[in-house]
Amino acid sequence: AQDLGTFPGVEKVIGDAKMTGAHDAFIKAAHDGNPQGFAMHQIIFWVGFFEILTIPAISETMKGGPRAAGDFKFDPLGLGKGDKLARMQLAELKNGRLAMIAT
Repeated sequence: AQDLGTFPGVEKVIGDAKMTGAHDAFIKAAHDGNPQGFAMHQIIFWVGFFEILTIPAISETMKGGPRAAGDFKFDPLGLGKGDKLARMQLAELKNGRLAMIAT
């Protein structure tokens, strides 16, 4: 997506680096003392934090628990109730199959 467009101010930190070079540009900016270059550290922290939150669900699945794949017991909008759940599961299955075909 960064090859198509960027957020305002990004070019001050990473210049014209494309998506594949953005990581190295952020690390270099942080190493050079640019405080905006520490964005990569924040991204890694928050992604890691949310990965750690999923450990109980993954552990339950690995032990053969009753949890369905993708069910993290977090549904604040109520999308998994009634007929919506079956439709969303089918949409996710089709999305995954399409992604496998595309690669």
